[in-house]
Amino acid sequence: MTFFRRIRRLPLARFVDFFWLTEGYVQPHAAERVLPTGCVDLILSLDEHPEADVVAGARSRPIVIDTSRSLSFIGVRFRPGGAFPFLGLPVGELQDLSVAPALLWGASARTLREQLLHADAPGTRFAILERFLLERLHKARDRHPAVQYAIDTIGDSEGAASVASIVERTGLSARRFIATFRDEVGLAPKVFCRLARFRRVIARIRQAESVDWADVALACGYFDQPHFIHDFREFAGVSPSAYLRQRTSSTNHVKVEAR
Repeated sequence: MTFFRRIRRLPLARFVDFFWLTEGYVQPHAAERVLPTGCVDLILSLDEHPEADVVAGARSRPIVIDTSRSLSFIGVRFRPGGAFPFLGLPVGELQDLSVAPALLWGASARTLREQLLHADAPGTRFAILERFLLERLHKARDRHPAVQYAIDTIGDSEGAASVASIVERTGLSARRFIATFRDEVGLAPKVFCRLARFRRVIARIRQAESVDWADVALACGYFDQPHFIHDFREFAGVSPSAYLRQRTSSTNHVKVEAR
């Protein structure tokens, strides 16, 4: 069973999209490919597997997870750029990487794990996570307003915005803007734009059984089919037709077919 809690209360809602918890996640296949979202995640095991605890940096490619055994986890999905105040380092250093929470937060990460293991209700565990993050938010660095402007503009346009026009409006040099954006979001702005377009495709075909890929590509801002297929393969790890065949109940998870 999986539970979600959307974060709506300030100040945490500015940085965190939702908490989630899954207990006894079991699949008939041995592995799944998880697609990139452009967000940073904190993922903590609720079993006796502390080595599975990770802060997963923003990713530009999919990762494969083992689903051959029952899984129980609790996690935080940060908003784009939302993890920066909590991590104490440039988020770009974690691109396509996962690190142990203890490397970032020391003994407090181990205390967090112990508290979560001793709690037994989803609401109690979510409250523990919220307290942990709020304690760190009070000591956090401020985000650059140009980065938030860029995130909002790219999100509103679903990846169609021009990075050059965004840079011009921020008043920063292109070099400084790109470096600051990557430091706070974890990806270069052009990659973030491409990923936003890809996410738009995934959302558009959520319930579709058959898809006119040319129509989808055009509607989602791709100017030609080769460009669309290239981006889809890069971010999904499979072709568009294979994605339809292999997707699971979660649009962000694709089963890995045995060879």
